[in-house]
Amino acid sequence: MPVYLTPEHFVWMLSAILALGAFVHLAGFKFVRDAYVRWQYPSGFREVTGTLLALAAIFLSLPVTRFFGLVLAAIVMFLSAITLINHRQYTFAAPVVALLFALVPASLAGGPV
Repeated sequence: MPVYLTPEHFVWMLSAILALGAFVHLAGFKFVRDAYVRWQYPSGFREVTGTLLALAAIFLSLPVTRFFGLVLAAIVMFLSAITLINHRQYTFAAPVVALLFALVPASLAGGPV
């Protein structure tokens, strides 16, 4: 029996990826801290980004709050892509843009609207 990717699969994959991104930001790995300093973001902005990613992952995983998770994830991914492109980090911007496009099939997943 063939296995098909449903919108629910996209939701769970995006939730896992966003949770991983939240962990990387909140754990404060050196390369992330250095990037935020190099780009002259205020101290604590890394934690704000990590928290927003964690909230988006949690909201996406629950059908009742999925719409809010999609909106929050779209905002965070869009701003992240703009930041990376602005700082000429094209190799890091490409996966972020791909995640942004992956929100489209995830938006078709069931749940109250």
